[in-house]
Amino acid sequence: MKQARPNISLILFSFVLLTLVFTTFPFLVEGKSCSKIEDTHDRIECYEEKEEETIKKLNETKDKIEGVQNQLEKLSSQLNVTDEELDQVQVSINSIKSELEIIKSNLEDRKQKLEDKINFRNSILRTYAKRSVLSDLELFFSSKGLSGFQLSNLTYSVNKSINSRSLEVIGLLNDEISTFEENKKEAEELKFKMETTQANLVSLKNELDLKKGDAEEEHKDLEEKKEDYEEELEELQNNILILKSGDENGTVGDYEQPEVKTPDPPFKPAFAAFSYGAYTHYNGMSQYGAKGRADDGKDYEDILKFYYKSGVKKKDDFPSKISVQGYGDLDFQYYLYGLAEMPTSWPTAALKAQAIAGRTYAYRHGKPICITQACQVFSKSKADKVKDGKYPEWKKAVDDTKKKILKEDVSAQYSSTTGGYINNVGWDKNGSWPSDAYEKKAKSPWFYKAWYTKSYADNSTCDHPHPWLKEKEIADILNSWVLWKKGDSGERGHITPVSKDCWGGEPYSLDKMAEKADKYGGKYTSVSKAWVDISNGGHTSKVHFETNRGTVSIDGSDFKTVFNLRAPSYVAIRSRLFDFEYKK
Repeated sequence: MKQARPNISLILFSFVLLTLVFTTFPFLVEGKSCSKIEDTHDRIECYEEKEEETIKKLNETKDKIEGVQNQLEKLSSQLNVTDEELDQVQVSINSIKSELEIIKSNLEDRKQKLEDKINFRNSILRTYAKRSVLSDLELFFSSKGLSGFQLSNLTYSVNKSINSRSLEVIGLLNDEISTFEENKKEAEELKFKMETTQANLVSLKNELDLKKGDAEEEHKDLEEKKEDYEEELEELQNNILILKSGDENGTVGDYEQPEVKTPDPPFKPAFAAFSYGAYTHYNGMSQYGAKGRADDGKDYEDILKFYYKSGVKKKDDFPSKISVQGYGDLDFQYYLYGLAEMPTSWPTAALKAQAIAGRTYAYRHGKPICITQACQVFSKSKADKVKDGKYPEWKKAVDDTKKKILKEDVSAQYSSTTGGYINNVGWDKNGSWPSDAYEKKAKSPWFYKAWYTKSYADNSTCDHPHPWLKEKEIADILNSWVLWKKGDSGERGHITPVSKDCWGGEPYSLDKMAEKADKYGGKYTSVSKAWVDISNGGHTSKVHFETNRGTVSIDGSDFKTVFNLRAPSYVAIRSRLFDFEYKK
């Protein structure tokens, strides 16, 4: 007996049915972002892409959060975090938040997809729990003329295939649910980390705001202290310049100063700055110049005419009294007897020129006149002695010029030694300068002098008993000049003499000064030569040095300022007109 073969068309139909049941399973999704795609195949691909995108974004976001956390941790350990850096962290956090929103949307799509799958699966299971597949197939296939054996065989095959496929689908579905739950959990953890990171950023910002406020207060206090400190340094520098520049405007006084020999250098090579004149305002009469001219045969009118460009006149209504600080109203002639401004041993022409200059100055002063070099030096003791017959040369000079003053409206200023050049007058010489300068002929001790004492009256030298500087000290002054030109105010404040016992302050050491100069373009380490240019206007216009960096030329006024600020102890340039000597 031949075994009945199943109807092929029926078997094919049954598998078509199975295929329809299980391959349609994924199409039953109505997700949010993929639901608008009408083509079923494209919609499936959309969901699969969403799933792959979600996993990829989860991994990327995890790395980004770790990066932001590391960055935040690094910034938290820094002392100087900028607002720009914090803003960049916030930008990164906002970007990650956007990524998490995309992940959330993708997970919502997948959740909807899974819910549809789960519902469909549960529906199938419930159906097979209530009735067998056989009753359905019998109803369908009995009408097709299958024998009971054929129908039973076919039903068995279908049930077996359905059960096997169902288990496979359920297994895959469970795996997908498990993956979804893991992704969802990871996304929630990442969201929590991001919220923690955001909170940490806010905390860091608040902490930095507090620190910034404290720092600003501290900075404000330090700035105030810095200003006070810089004012102190500036005041110290001003005092140094006043003393070292000879701004006391001294005059000869009652006693002629002895000649002073410049000490020989205790080492070589050695450099020294020599000033022409000192303690002068360069206005009016040079007292030593007047002596030189008197020695040369000039009378007092010639002397006054040269220095003041003015003749002499006699005032018939000259006042009989003058108001003097500390003494009240004094007889004008008696006041002039007490002027201690020129040695009485000097030539008569010079004494008469001094008497008229002193009378004119006092007459035009216009208020109680002081008794120091700030005005004119007055000595009551001398006035009394002159009245008693002492210093007859001076008394005669005052009496012979009674009521005489300068004709032109001038203040009648005068000083000891100008260095041979006077404002609005020119070179004070008879021949060539400096050898034929009248002050040199009169043997002024200040005509050409290297200064290293505190003043012309105080011979204190602190710790530097000569005017000579070593090569390294001259190089240091050049380095100080570099810092003076290019450094900030705080750095320039340290340009003071290294001899702290004389001046105080906080001077840079020679090595530190060289380091600062190197910072601003190059340091000087050696100097082999020095010379100057003298201007026709009566000042040193340029100072030149041969150095390890070639020839350097410096403005004379600038060099004088830096030299006086930095030269040790009381070594100084006292005049705008100066020269250098170099001993090898």
